[in-house]
Amino acid sequence: MKRVLFKRTLVSYLIIAPLLFLFLELYLSDVVKSSHISELRESLLIQADLIAERIPFPAQDLDGFCKQYKEKTGARITIVDNSGRVLGDSDELSSRMENHAGRPEIRDAAIAGSGSSIRFSHTIRKNLLYLAIPVDRGQERLFLRLSLPLSDVEAAVAATRVRMFLASFAALLVAILMGLFQTRKITKSIEEIAAFSREIADGRLGKRLFLKEKGEIGELAKDINNMADELKTRLRQSEDEKDKIEAILRNLSEGLIVIDNKKRILLCNEALKMTFAAKDSVVEGKTAAETLRNADLMEVIEEVLAKAEPVSREISISHPREIYLLATASPFYSHSVQERLSGVVMTLHDITRLRHLEEMRKDFVANVSHEIRTPITAIKGFAETLLDGAIDDRENAGRFLETIRNHSERLNTLVTDLLTLSRIEMGDIRVEKTSMRIDSVIDTVLTTLRDKASAKGLYLRKTVSPGVSSILADRDKLIQILLNLVDNGIKFTEEGGVTIRVRSETEAPDAGQGPRMEISVEDTGIGIARKHLPRLGERFYRVDRARSRELGGTGLGLAIVKHLVIAHGWNMEIESMQGRGTIVRILAPVELPGEA
Repeated sequence: MKRVLFKRTLVSYLIIAPLLFLFLELYLSDVVKSSHISELRESLLIQADLIAERIPFPAQDLDGFCKQYKEKTGARITIVDNSGRVLGDSDELSSRMENHAGRPEIRDAAIAGSGSSIRFSHTIRKNLLYLAIPVDRGQERLFLRLSLPLSDVEAAVAATRVRMFLASFAALLVAILMGLFQTRKITKSIEEIAAFSREIADGRLGKRLFLKEKGEIGELAKDINNMADELKTRLRQSEDEKDKIEAILRNLSEGLIVIDNKKRILLCNEALKMTFAAKDSVVEGKTAAETLRNADLMEVIEEVLAKAEPVSREISISHPREIYLLATASPFYSHSVQERLSGVVMTLHDITRLRHLEEMRKDFVANVSHEIRTPITAIKGFAETLLDGAIDDRENAGRFLETIRNHSERLNTLVTDLLTLSRIEMGDIRVEKTSMRIDSVIDTVLTTLRDKASAKGLYLRKTVSPGVSSILADRDKLIQILLNLVDNGIKFTEEGGVTIRVRSETEAPDAGQGPRMEISVEDTGIGIARKHLPRLGERFYRVDRARSRELGGTGLGLAIVKHLVIAHGWNMEIESMQGRGTIVRILAPVELPGEA
């Protein structure tokens, strides 16, 4: 790590500290000099007052007087009259000296009672301090002036300045060393903080910072540790939220895809991958066209990117399987640049079942309309024929009325079957299971339909295995199931007959899902082509519509059987081959009476 802070601090100390002590030395030197001069001025003033009392009047031989007192005081003494003429001087002959009326100290003394000034003397080549006071004797005024060279003051100031310089240098050195020591401690702490910050930035959140430094640096270390703890907690929470979002997206039944404005995939959930057969591949980073491979979806994406508005459209997919999807796409914007479109969020809802239900509804309405139209048209036509006079034709009137009755019974049967099927689907018909003898139920069914079978020369048989005696079921619903199946067998069988067979699971093929009983209705009729088998049980679906209608079938019997079997919790299987008859198997779990 580059010690930039330490170097900057060192340079700052080396520049600021000498400047600070230089200004301090200049200031203190001026203060010391002023103090010395002030003390010297006070001393001269006291001496001047003492000498002023001894000046002889009238003035005579004042040069000698001045020399006498210079020896005592060491100061140059000058006496000047009120006009500025020098009357006596300790260093020069007064008669040779120029007028002193313009001297500043003399003018100040005349005004303020004392005056002083500092001037450079060209005679002795030194700075001198001059002090003058007025001396009054009756009507006569004189001025007494004392002067001393400032060499002693300057020497004292110089000595003081040397001592101050040495003290300042020592203090400066100590200050620099102490400052550098403290700076090194601070920079070391900062280096530790910086190293710890890099550890945090690299994701190693388990470490903590421990500093010997107290005060603000110590508090900073505590705050950084607290920040690391908080960051660790926030990251854990963020990971938890990320896991939750990923779990939601992964288990979302609807396909979800996020695409940027360059049509590259940012996010894609498993449901969408399964829809487009890309479950085991990584699609993030690929283009949408490469993954989706659907022109309609690409048009939706391009429309959203162009208009920046939500778009919803139904599309169909043929690969890997034929499905219908409702694609809803909306634009999204990044937080950093709110005005700029960042991409598209698109959800794909599988509406295949809704489409099939819609088609079934249309087929149902069409089938009901078609089934009802025929008997209603016949009833209306024959009724109008009778009203137009055919009622008086005894030979044909009976036949017309018989036709009306047959069609009304057919219409009644259709409505009854529809109501029964509707009640079963809505759950209005409850299945109440009780234990009963299976052969008793079969006998009831065969007895009911024996005459109908005999009329066509068909046999009705039952085969019940010895180990099977009872079944847990709703008796009326089970009778209705078997009646419909046997009745269908009679309708579509011309030779042979219908057999109801009951076997236990050990005898039943493909067992292995727990104890089960198999009830099968087998006929020797015309059979059903393999292509029709998957649709058997749909409402109004008939293999041979003309023959079924001719035999009085509504196309709802097998649908009712299927729903009643499901309501019991059983399974139904249909096996058939054209010309070889049909087998309808009902697989019922063997239940104890207490399990109903």
